[in-house]
Amino acid sequence: MTQAASQRAYHHGNLRAELLEQAIEQLRHTPAEQLSLRAVARALGVSQTAPYRHFSDKEALLAAIATRGYRELLAQLAEARDAGGDSAAQQLRLVARAYVDFAGRQEQLFKLMFGPLVQPGDEYPELRGVSRDTLLLVQAILQHGMGSGEFEEQDIIYLANASWAGIHGVATLRVDTPGLYHKHIDLLRQIDVAVNAFINGIRRRDA
Repeated sequence: MTQAASQRAYHHGNLRAELLEQAIEQLRHTPAEQLSLRAVARALGVSQTAPYRHFSDKEALLAAIATRGYRELLAQLAEARDAGGDSAAQQLRLVARAYVDFAGRQEQLFKLMFGPLVQPGDEYPELRGVSRDTLLLVQAILQHGMGSGEFEEQDIIYLANASWAGIHGVATLRVDTPGLYHKHIDLLRQIDVAVNAFINGIRRRDA
């Protein structure tokens, strides 16, 4: 290694951010299982040991990537919710579309965020917090719908889990079986059908 590269490995003030950006870029084309700290370091031209000053191991790097992914997803869902006006039903429709769109554009990141490689447990409080905030956004929409009289009063936890499970299923199908939607199924129509079926099941009959 050259002296310049060595100095960069240990004194570059933004190395953690650069490592994270490089890992995310590699994840666009490489499954998370195949990512390595060594490959990320090599792409940046830093020493093989430099990443370990910022990430204790590969799982810590994956947790940081997943945290970034959840933040991006949360921002997109919040924007979609705000575009839905005061109607909780419309907010749900637009949030569902944004969720599936994110999955389609960030397939490997989506798989990492919801896969078994890294989970939002106590050892990764940032990841745990932002993943929880994402679910809380859905809960807030449903709570708004119940408060405004659009939806029947139900247990908010179970209701949010049910809504999430439905749209997550559509997103997973898009990622795992892309040919299904490219050739046979209109994706937006499928999202709306899934969300409308859920909404019809919880809508107040006198609303």
